Amino acid sequence: MSQVSSEDVGQISTPRPADRQEAAAVNVPHRASVKPRWGTVVGLLRSGIVLGTFVAMIVAFSVLKEHSFLTTATLDNILDQSVVPAVLASGLTLVLASGEFDLSFGATLSLGAGFVVVLMVNHGANPALATALTLVGSAVAGLVIGVVVAYGRASAFIVTLAFSSVFAGLEIGLTGNKTIYQGVPASFTQISSDTFLGRKYPVWLAVIVIVVVGVLLHGTRFGRHVQAIGENESAAYIAGVRVARVKIIAFAVLALLAGLSSLVLTSRASSYYPGSAGTYMLNTYAAVFLGVAANRHGRFSVGGSMLGVLWLVTLQSGLAQVNVASWLTNLVEGLVLGLAVLIARSPHSRART
Repeated sequence: MSQVSSEDVGQISTPRPADRQEAAAVNVPHRASVKPRWGTVVGLLRSGIVLGTFVAMIVAFSVLKEHSFLTTATLDNILDQSVVPAVLASGLTLVLASGEFDLSFGATLSLGAGFVVVLMVNHGANPALATALTLVGSAVAGLVIGVVVAYGRASAFIVTLAFSSVFAGLEIGLTGNKTIYQGVPASFTQISSDTFLGRKYPVWLAVIVIVVVGVLLHGTRFGRHVQAIGENESAAYIAGVRVARVKIIAFAVLALLAGLSSLVLTSRASSYYPGSAGTYMLNTYAAVFLGVAANRHGRFSVGGSMLGVLWLVTLQSGLAQVNVASWLTNLVEGLVLGLAVLIARSPHSRART
């Protein structure tokens, strides 16, 4: 038996015979799999439900608000409001595809929002320096979480929940739990207001993030390792995948993108306000699992997650135009998350939930 490096000690349980059979396929870029015909039918049905409800929703809002919904203004609003959830969903897809969960990225976002504004307003930091320090700090936070999850033998639920509380405490200590709106440099706020080719900079930033993470997950060896770990961690380990390293990188990427999202939010609002993350964590999970439901193979994918983001943001925009109470919007989003998870846990889904 080959020696186990200290990096991977404690990460993998004793492999089953079936794990050994799967291990040989981990490093193969493309492998054929024969799926039961019924599984294909279920997958197509899942996809049809998500896409069908999306189209039906657009038609319904177009009828109810025929003069305001199908307009350029609504499209611009949907794209603008999709930026933060799209960036977060890209990172969360990476973590979930590796078979882990993260409940701390919302707190990372809020802490980053407070951190960058306090640096600029209270300490006179240059916006570029404050931005760089926020991104580095967010990535380091993700690395620490990843190390604890990978080597601490603790549930990612518990670890990330604990760090969420730590980050919330740091945010309050840093900002005094007060809104900060005076003294934010104009050069920082212009990031979200300036445009390129008719679209605001954050929209293009989201496109870049989506493409980069999409290629990382679906077009590189690292991405194949992420998916292999998510499907069968023991088999991936036997095949030589650095399981701990892959998971740490996934958590770091999500935290980095949470920090990036905090910059977009504070720049857009020209201020910091307590609890900046709001309902982003719920919405992000709902979007990613909607993406799983839309994938006929039941897998986590960046493209599916983006469809989930557009699905939810379109719903929010339409409900706002028909003047539905905000509590009802939250209720619907919670129901969508619950139903999406149930669909993702169907017997023919490949996603681990």
